[in-house]
Amino acid sequence: MREKVVVPGEELGISEEYSSEENTYEDEDGTIYADSVGIARFDDDNREVRVKKNSTVRNFFPGSIVYAIVTGVRKNRVLVNILSAEKNGEKLVVNRSMAMIPIANVSTEFVRDLRNEFRIGDLIKAEVESIKPFGIRLLTNKPGLGVIKAYCSKCRHPLHLIGRELKCTNCGHTEKRKVSREFILK
Repeated sequence: MREKVVVPGEELGISEEYSSEENTYEDEDGTIYADSVGIARFDDDNREVRVKKNSTVRNFFPGSIVYAIVTGVRKNRVLVNILSAEKNGEKLVVNRSMAMIPIANVSTEFVRDLRNEFRIGDLIKAEVESIKPFGIRLLTNKPGLGVIKAYCSKCRHPLHLIGRELKCTNCGHTEKRKVSREFILK
């Protein structure tokens, strides 16, 4: 039996050589790949290949906390790119990065204009509400969630939280956001 260390997506062989077993998958062309980090075991007698996982890797799931950057603000939703995820201090794997926050999930208060809550380039902390094949929905309407770092829409310098307003120390411009308790610059 031959063994080698592999990573997810590494080619292990073809279906004419081996059958795809534990922690492997086969594409439509018959190529077999590893689906996790571990030790690939090639059993030439039984014509099987399997991967013994070295560690457990968990993807993010509903209820996970994500950190994301705002990529677009529409009339009724905010578009974000997820940078990292965690739950109870455990880092989780981000396997899909595009997500959105519907206007109803932004705040417990009435939201008239999403541009007063988020702007492109803001770094946010949000919770995963749902993961569906057609998209990931986030929410920021719980305590501690919202913008954790923002930039001036006029000069792009970081904004500082002074009282309940965000102020640019470079140009003096003030703005509003859905600010998290964990806002970085105070």
